[in-house]
Amino acid sequence: MEKYLNTIQLISGIIAIVLIFAGLFLSTRKLSKEDSTKKIPKKTVIISTILIAAGLLVYAITKTCTNYANRDQEYDISVLYLSSLISVIKYFGFVMLLPLLFNYIRRRPGKDISDDNEETVA
Repeated sequence: MEKYLNTIQLISGIIAIVLIFAGLFLSTRKLSKEDSTKKIPKKTVIISTILIAAGLLVYAITKTCTNYANRDQEYDISVLYLSSLISVIKYFGFVMLLPLLFNYIRRRPGKDISDDNEETVA
């Protein structure tokens, strides 16, 4: 298995990048440029969140390969994967919330951009 670590790490890294960016692209594509009050459909938010979560799970495989090559003691592969998954969620788990945040950052329906600037100047 050790001779395949680099190949597994490279393939899982590419798959993770594709899944994460597909989830982000799917949610940002549904944002309306004309109507700032229109929110992303709930189904799209769920699908994009699942894609991002799957990308983070696959990225944990990449981290597991790195930890497997640098291990000091004999650990089971499941222990290494769980440790890698926890560190990935700790550092990159906020990315799963981005599709939800895109809905909440939208401007309110009654306000215009010029109204916001006048309030801050006065």
